[in-house]
Amino acid sequence: MSRRAWLAEKRSEIATLRDFPLTDIVPSRRDFTQFIATQKQGVALVPRLQRLDPATGGAWPGLDLATFARACDDAEAGALAVRTAAVFGASLADLDTVAAAITAPLLRDDLCLDRQQVYQARLHGADAVLLPAGDLDAAALRDLAAVASSTHMASVIEVTNSAQLSAALNLSTACIGLGCQRADGRADAEQIVALAALIPRQRIVLLLAEVAALDDLLPFASVIDAAVVGDALLGTPDPAAAITAFLARVG
Repeated sequence: MSRRAWLAEKRSEIATLRDFPLTDIVPSRRDFTQFIATQKQGVALVPRLQRLDPATGGAWPGLDLATFARACDDAEAGALAVRTAAVFGASLADLDTVAAAITAPLLRDDLCLDRQQVYQARLHGADAVLLPAGDLDAAALRDLAAVASSTHMASVIEVTNSAQLSAALNLSTACIGLGCQRADGRADAEQIVALAALIPRQRIVLLLAEVAALDDLLPFASVIDAAVVGDALLGTPDPAAAITAFLARVG
């Protein structure tokens, strides 16, 4: 149900968006893909900032976004992801807040279904956007990835099956985001490993599905380059220490 609500929110949003003048858009200077690429000997962490996770039932209503983001940035997470949809207790203002607080690249961790949503992401400080292969046909996926590239943003293509993966692999510069989930909202290890085996090693692969604890990422160390992690970090009293300790184990 949360996915359905998320899609409905994003589709309704499109009708309210104006045409953003291209002169308002400053190209990104923070290279999301390059950061992930330099971490290919280990698993890079991309902390996910959200106040709600309907899929897992997590809630962090008092989260101080700027403080949390700076702590992750200082711990050399290197890239962060920010939810901007209301279903996650979030908004575009959260993207502004985090973009102003950090030096690391920033993913708008929201479904972009229209080119205006891609432009909107860049206007609010994003350096990468999430494009769902399961909700866009091949032509739309290609068009949105080109729009992102024109603003120097990276595209993370969300896939959950082999057909979607084939469409994503046709976009030679895009990152592949594995979003396979179990019924409890956690990462489906079997599906993730199976899909990862179909991806050429030179491609950048991110895990988008949540894990309960950082150590749950260890079995994926040989098949992903980075993991977008919310629940496992948001519940820790010291996210910087947790990131540092994990990176020491996998580096």
